[in-house]
Amino acid sequence: MASKLEIFDLNDNLSSDRFFIVGGGINQIVLVDRCLEKSLGSTGHAPGFVGQLNESSVLTQLAKDTVSEYLSIPNGFSPVGGLELASSSSGVEALRRRREMALAAGLPAEIITPEAAASLAPDFIDPASVKAGLHFPSDGTANAQVITSYYLDQARLRGVDFLEANVTGFMTSDSNDTGMAKITAIQTADGDINLAGSTVILASGIWTSPLTNPARGAKAPVTRVPIPIVPVAHPYTFTLPRPFRSGTPYPFVRWPDHHVYARDHGDRDGLGSYNHPPVHLDPADTAIGAWPSSFDQILSEATSHLKNGSNFQVQGFEDVTDPWLAKKPFNGIFSVTPDNLPLAGKLPDVSNLWLCAAIWVTTAAGTAKLISREILREAGASEPEDEVLLKALDPARFQGTELDTLTVQALGKYNDIYNRKA
Repeated sequence: MASKLEIFDLNDNLSSDRFFIVGGGINQIVLVDRCLEKSLGSTGHAPGFVGQLNESSVLTQLAKDTVSEYLSIPNGFSPVGGLELASSSSGVEALRRRREMALAAGLPAEIITPEAAASLAPDFIDPASVKAGLHFPSDGTANAQVITSYYLDQARLRGVDFLEANVTGFMTSDSNDTGMAKITAIQTADGDINLAGSTVILASGIWTSPLTNPARGAKAPVTRVPIPIVPVAHPYTFTLPRPFRSGTPYPFVRWPDHHVYARDHGDRDGLGSYNHPPVHLDPADTAIGAWPSSFDQILSEATSHLKNGSNFQVQGFEDVTDPWLAKKPFNGIFSVTPDNLPLAGKLPDVSNLWLCAAIWVTTAAGTAKLISREILREAGASEPEDEVLLKALDPARFQGTELDTLTVQALGKYNDIYNRKA
């Protein structure tokens, strides 16, 4: 989709009633993104699993709200179900505990036998290798490209303007009457966008921290609040092409004991692993990073847990321009935080800046709707349910802790990403 605006258009028509959303992911809304033709961020290559149950009740609620929204989008969500497998006695106990949590949260869940689990994904599962399964029939997979295109089309119909530009930072000024800073311009590679009192919503994913808290010696930070959104490396791979399977689609399958997951992509299968030390990265132009040679062994070990594991590619390539499109092993960069919750809400020391970042496809729609309700809310208190969520996601919740310490804490959350606690 071609850009509908140029920067001079915005600067020639200043208004104090505009909202600028940086990163795609009321009055005049302008979506500013580096590329409007395709997603360069983590969403574009996410495995797409939407598992609603989480150790955090906040994430569970946001995920349930997200599924409700995705179901309204044609071909946006496939309720193929989710399946967790246990290969140890302690793993079986964990599945039983999670079943009780699911039922308490209003989510259907059932402990099933190894044979029943294998019948749901026979190419993936050898019943002799597992002790039990936990089936979540209302979980599924989200088609990020379809969902993103749908929301872009809906936004266009509602009068949202689009600007293709590479945002590099912000200009701020202090406000004498409030003691708070204010963003006065969005800096881009093609020139500055004058804001004239507009509101900025930063939805820039893995690039959020360098935009708000630039590296030492660079520009002054936009906010005094630490923004510990830490980009990490993650290996994902595919089988070679195969005929489409007939019958009931496979659920998204996870092996929590081994930090491995797999899914059916239609004409091939995909697999990812968290069973390696976290690797902190500095992302460049896209959310696909260089391939660490150590990931070859990580994937090789991960495939050993699948019945059809020998069909997966495990050797990465440095010379593949777009390994996601080529369906080759790739390093998909995404964000972790110290408590594995998103940072969503208004910054306390910048009067016109909101964050909506470190959000997975699992909770994206629920979080976006929450922040939209808060931005549009008239004077008065938020709804009690929203207050709980907003407090948990408050971008200022890490104040008082050094960013280096928060980065270490965030990296420590990587290995148990799907059963994250908060």
